[in-house]
This record gives sequence, structure tokens and C-alpha cells, in this order.
Amino acid sequence: MIKVAINSLPLKSGHKTRGIGTYTRSLLSSLNKRIDVKIQEFSQISEVKNADLIHFPFFDLFQRTLPPKRKFPTVVTVYDTTPLLFPEHYPPGFRGKVNLFFQKKALRGVDAVITVSDVSKGDISKYLGVNTGKIYPIHLAPADHFKVLNDKKLLNGLKKKYRLPENFALYMGSVNWNKNLINLAQACVEEGIDLVLAGKDFEDRSKLDHPERKNYREFLQKFSDDPKVHILGFIPGEELVGIVNLANVTLLPSFYEGFGLPILESQICGTPVITSNASSMPEVAGEGALLVNPYEVGSIRSALRKIFDERDASSSLVKKGFENVKKFSWEKTAEQTVDVYKRVLNK
Repeated sequence: MIKVAINSLPLKSGHKTRGIGTYTRSLLSSLNKRIDVKIQEFSQISEVKNADLIHFPFFDLFQRTLPPKRKFPTVVTVYDTTPLLFPEHYPPGFRGKVNLFFQKKALRGVDAVITVSDVSKGDISKYLGVNTGKIYPIHLAPADHFKVLNDKKLLNGLKKKYRLPENFALYMGSVNWNKNLINLAQACVEEGIDLVLAGKDFEDRSKLDHPERKNYREFLQKFSDDPKVHILGFIPGEELVGIVNLANVTLLPSFYEGFGLPILESQICGTPVITSNASSMPEVAGEGALLVNPYEVGSIRSALRKIFDERDASSSLVKKGFENVKKFSWEKTAEQTVDVYKRVLNK
């Protein structure tokens, strides 16, 4: 049995309602079901006394999240390198640049890097200088509570509670620049389609002068009073599943994604998906989504028209989405993660 110490800090910070928290929570749950690993959670490295291996499920480019020296074999999960691909939208500042230097140095010294897509593997090698031979792409999967819901009473209750329109496009996620909020909202408004936005980040209207939040400030200035744009903020997990079920389509036309989990969360709920033809999104979506050019509002509009005007096209996407999502599961993710642990320990 492999004794693995996993840093569970993402479950106790602002990340707990974001993708990093979802990954950490789902991975811990899946690993704890296995008989070949024993999991110990820790917040501080000093808490780890007896482990074969340490896994940090989170890597920050501009803050020192990795210890410079390690007593145990170490595995780190790095999701993507978005801020390094688009530095004009994610300025690190002087301290961030210093921290990045030390983080890169620490990362090159670990035994294995897990990432979430083939695209991210290439970017991590290119921008962080990690040897491709020790980078392992392991796909994510939707959490178990994402599923088709047939409870009409529950769904109607959610419609009333959140004052949802009869037909709408859904966006769920953060407000970062790479999410392309302005173009996706513009496409919906120009097509006369209601847009529902869900995510805790939408509730935070502070620090809008920060360079990283400039895009969100512009989005609010342009669309916060538009009757077609409905900003919900944070939605509890079970209710979010209901809203995904109610949506006519999920939009994720991002400029860049390390993975793009909302694609799979929607496919498993039987909701059509519009996503980008860029970075990892085609890799994740398979044939179960319409791919658009994220830089062209017209491209997003055309895809929206296809979903809302062509019932056969929508039904076909749902069917293909169900087929695609079968390839992803947390059991598979855990299995492949344990394989990485074994490789590290058998070196």
C-alpha cells in the first residue's frame, strides 16, 4: 500500500468553490475508495510524518506554493499556464516575477507533474521548462451529482427561485479574461437570447481597478443592466445541476482553457455545448459540441442560432455529448494518478 500525503489547502481557501477545489475534492474522494493507497491530508508540510510520497494538487505561478526542499518524493498538479501565455492580461508585478523564478526552480526538481490535457503538457514544458518525460496528462471528469434530472417539480421550483427565463444560454465559471465574457454576452444580446451567468466570482465587485479585473469591469459596464443578461452568482452544487438541465445550451467559448470541465458537466446532463476551437477544448469536447472562433462574435452567434433554431442539430449534439462523456470518470482519473505514484516510487 502506498502512503500518500495530499495537500488539502485548496479545500480551505477561496479555491474550494472553483476548479482547483473541485479537482482536490473529487480526487481525494476517489483515492479514498481504493485499497492500494492510504491518504493523509495536510495543510502544512511539517504535519507530514510518515509518507511514501507527497502530492500538491495545486501550483500557483506567482506565489510560493512549493517548498524549495523536499524530504519525500513529490508529485505536483499544474492545471495550465494561462498567465504566461497572455501576460498582458495577468501582470505578475515585481514580487510575482520573483516568486515565479523560485516556483519554476522548485517545479523542475519534483519527481512528476500531473496536468489535465495534452495541450497543457506542451505549455508546461515550453513555459516552465519541465522535461516532457515527467509530465503526465490525466483528464478530469464531472462530479457524481451532475446528471440528467427528470423531477419537474424540482426544476420548476428552481425556475421560480432564480427567476429563470423559459429559454436561455448558460455560462458557469469565473470572470477571468480568458473566459471571453464580453464576446459571449454580446453574441447572446445580438441574437435576443437570454444569458444566465453562474459563479461565485460574479458576486465580487471589489478591486475592479486591478489589471486582472479590467475585462470584468468592462463586462459589467456594458451588460449589468441589460434585461437579457441574468447574473446569479454562486449556486449550490445540486441547484447548479438543475440549472444546467434547464439550459438550452452551455457556453464556454474561452480564449484558452487548460481543460474546460463545464463541457463535460453539461454533456452528462444532456445539455448541448458551444465551446472554442482553441487550446484543450476540442480535446475535451470530442464531437459533442459546436466549436467556434472565440475572437469572432459572429461565430458564436451562428452556433447559437443552430442550437435554438434547429432541433435536430441540438438533439444530435446531446447524443454525441453522452457518448463523449463516457470516456471520463474520476475512477479512471484516480487509477492514472496512482500509476504516476507507482512510477515515481519505482524509479
